Amino acid sequence: MKSILTMAWAAEDPAAFVMAAKLARAFDARLVGLEPPSYGVMSMAWADAGMGAPIGGGLAEDAEERQRVAAVRQAFENSATGLASEWRAADDSGPTAIGVIGRAFDLIVMPQPGPLPKMPESVFETALFDSGRPVLVVPVGFDGMVGKRILFAWNGSTESARAISLAMPMLSRAESIDVMSVDGAGVPGPSAAEIAQSLLGHGFKVTSQNVKAGTRSAGQTIVDTAIVGGADLIVKGAYTQSRLRQMIFGGMTRHLILHSPLPVLFSY
Repeated sequence: MKSILTMAWAAEDPAAFVMAAKLARAFDARLVGLEPPSYGVMSMAWADAGMGAPIGGGLAEDAEERQRVAAVRQAFENSATGLASEWRAADDSGPTAIGVIGRAFDLIVMPQPGPLPKMPESVFETALFDSGRPVLVVPVGFDGMVGKRILFAWNGSTESARAISLAMPMLSRAESIDVMSVDGAGVPGPSAAEIAQSLLGHGFKVTSQNVKAGTRSAGQTIVDTAIVGGADLIVKGAYTQSRLRQMIFGGMTRHLILHSPLPVLFSY
């Protein structure tokens, strides 16, 4: 992993920048910070899609927007001290920019999305769907490091299989990897034990387990298992169920996107 792209929505939540800088130092990678799209650009995108802006979104004054972007850039530069880094101000950086620009990078690091003032979920989805690259989501205030103890959330799907390849730089450095599946929450495919056996062939230290959810959601079961096992990172192939279905009914991916207290590495 030799190039990392990162974005934060507000200077008050620099966790993505801090994490991206830590990874850049660990992997001796080039780090690029991307200017976030403005509230005005986001509002126009929502309008083009036939949607109203989120409640409380509003249009910030130009001066306020300039201050927000300047503060975000300063937070990036503070985190990137001593690294081979640059700030990229994308004049055309609508909601789709990070997905297009991200294709040239090995990893994208972003803050956990949610309702404003958090980063809009649509910006994360653009990075995930349009870049073809893994996206690391960092919860607000998280200041640890990732990759020492990894929980791989396996559900038998093509998306999960693809996540193995895209997560290899992280998996190859892990001290332990736990491949876990949630009983009854997968699709037809290899078992967690079979995936663990495959990873053992790479010389990794791997275990596997199948966990019963009980009264919990599958997403919460993954989070609980990761915490109990001392994991610092969850790896997940995203959206085996359709995005629309997960928005309406919920699902593992969306639960982890919005609610995981641990960083999650997603791929699609």
